Amino acid sequence: MQRRSFEVIEVSGDPDRLPITIRQTNSKLAKIPGLLLMTVLAAAIVLPQLGFAIYALTSPDVRNALARHPVIAVELSLALIFWIGLIIWPLRNILIALISDRFVDIRDGEVKVVDRTPFSTTLWQMPLASFEGVALHNRSSLSGVRQEAVLVHPNRHRSIIVMAAERIGSQELDSLCGMLSLPAVPAGLLYDLGDKPRQSQNAVAA
Repeated sequence: MQRRSFEVIEVSGDPDRLPITIRQTNSKLAKIPGLLLMTVLAAAIVLPQLGFAIYALTSPDVRNALARHPVIAVELSLALIFWIGLIIWPLRNILIALISDRFVDIRDGEVKVVDRTPFSTTLWQMPLASFEGVALHNRSSLSGVRQEAVLVHPNRHRSIIVMAAERIGSQELDSLCGMLSLPAVPAGLLYDLGDKPRQSQNAVAA
């Protein structure tokens, strides 16, 4: 499932009628242990290798030895790139999750979404009628299990979390579906791994 997930879902406005505005972020406290762990690993694994690489570039003897054995030089370079990628990529994902957020505005038959990351701000919007319905999804994380009501779109990248709680009852789900004028749909639609949308869509992205 390729939709973006957030840990904190804040709904502004009357939850029983449109319009509603939803702010989605990630818990800073939940991400700090992972950030500290990856930082320690980076210091313990990557920094010594970077130090060796700098020493190799500044030492004539090591440079000459590597020049005589280019295969070893390539192997050492690939190993360095591998370890840097292994540490830096998860660290990058944690930092992006800490800083990124999403604003969802549903009104006048339109769904508008603003995705903000440290590197960009993306706005996209589409008709509310282009969504298939609302699915109840169980999400497990280190902090426990919760239920999410997800606005399901044929393009899995456009599905949106609109409600999250420890438990979402059938009455709450029915009320949400009634407010959005959409049916309840199976959660299995969220796991459609196909690359193409299930039906045509009229998205406007900027």
